Amino acid sequence: MKHDYTVHSKPIDGILHYFVKKLMVFPELGEAASITAGYGMHADFDKACDIAGVDDPEARKKLRAQVSTVQPAAPETAPAPAKKPVIVIADTINKWLAESGVIALN
Repeated sequence: MKHDYTVHSKPIDGILHYFVKKLMVFPELGEAASITAGYGMHADFDKACDIAGVDDPEARKKLRAQVSTVQPAAPETAPAPAKKPVIVIADTINKWLAESGVIALN
C-alpha cells in the first residue's frame, strides 16, 4: 500500500480554493484499487493539506508545485437571460383575422 495525492484549485465567490485528495493505492491489486483516505478543501493550501491528512512535507512540495503550474479556470459567469422570441404576423394574416373576427361576431 502507498499513498497518492491529487490537487486542483477553483475560484469560489472570487476566492481561490484548493482541493486536496489523499488516496490509498494498492499496486498489487491493479489501478482500480484505490480508496479515498482524505479530502480537504480550503482557501489556504496548507490548511487544505492538513484537512486531507497530507503529513509528508515532500508530498506537500510536489502538490504545491503541481497546483502552481496549473492556471485556475476563469470564474463561471451566469448565462445571459433568455430572450423571448419575437413573433411577426404578416399583414395578410392580420387582415384575415380581422375579417374572420368580424364575420364570427356577426
